[in-house]
Amino acid sequence: MSAEEMITRGRIHLELGKNEDAIIYFERALELDPKNAIAWAGKGIAFVNLRMYDDALECFDNAIKNDAQLAFAWEGKGIALMKKGQVEESIPFFEMALRIEPNFARAAENLAGALEMLGNKEESERYRQLARSIRSPKSQ
Repeated sequence: MSAEEMITRGRIHLELGKNEDAIIYFERALELDPKNAIAWAGKGIAFVNLRMYDDALECFDNAIKNDAQLAFAWEGKGIALMKKGQVEESIPFFEMALRIEPNFARAAENLAGALEMLGNKEESERYRQLARSIRSPKSQ
């Protein structure tokens, strides 16, 4: 099987909440293509779901190293940092995800959550509004 097929299987297992199995598929993809940023990021997401934040951070770093334009890898690193209790440190990663992909609603929501945790309600609401506008654009 190809790396892409392994990634697809990994994603399916993530959706099913089978994070350990997802990791196995992402690792198989990485054996075939060690620089595959999507496989690294998928593995990172599985580690976040398992609350293994240091392992997740390492995966997201590898994803970003191999594809600095992969917005969800930046967002994933932000999520791992936030869940690890490093909320302030997470903000630049959510911002970078939005810089790469301006219509990334989930990154805007995560940035809003981090800002709210830090007591910045006004800025938080601005990003919540952005996420809402991305998710339900007005009819033209």
